[in-house]
Amino acid sequence: MFILHYQTPEQASGSVAEIYDVFKQKRSPVPAPLQLTSTSPGLLQVFFAQIKYFMNHKTLSFPFLAAIRFLAAQETCFDHCVNLNKVWLSKTGLSEQDLADLAAGNNVEAFSEAENALLATVGKVLRKERITETEVQHLRDLGWEDSDILDACTQGTNMLGMSHLFEAFSSSAEQQNAVRS
Repeated sequence: MFILHYQTPEQASGSVAEIYDVFKQKRSPVPAPLQLTSTSPGLLQVFFAQIKYFMNHKTLSFPFLAAIRFLAAQETCFDHCVNLNKVWLSKTGLSEQDLADLAAGNNVEAFSEAENALLATVGKVLRKERITETEVQHLRDLGWEDSDILDACTQGTNMLGMSHLFEAFSSSAEQQNAVRS
């Protein structure tokens, strides 16, 4: 899958296997970008610490974070991540209409007014648009703390960097398959 030496879930050992086990225990595939990161086990631990931070976030729910990843993956043409997060969103109860609205950048019925407003802000950040003080104040008025706003936007933008690494180090066959999808 990648031209760098990395650890697959089947052959992982040590700290990499421990991290992969978290996904296996949740009956989830180990995300391909995480497998790429296993090329550097120390970096994988840093990356996974951030994943754990978001898994235990006090205000950003799993469905909301999956929606952010879905938007980011869609923005970067990260098809496997779009599909994976779509599956996770479906399992959390989002309808086909909710998914279509999310993909189109519209408000999603399954999310609150506050969540939809923050998703819109994340979308702007992903498109490299400036966020105004008025927009931030509106998010605050809806109950978001500044740390929530930054955390949500960071969840999305982290995928932008990973998408560059993924594309750069994918094997030729993987890149050809991605073009066909």
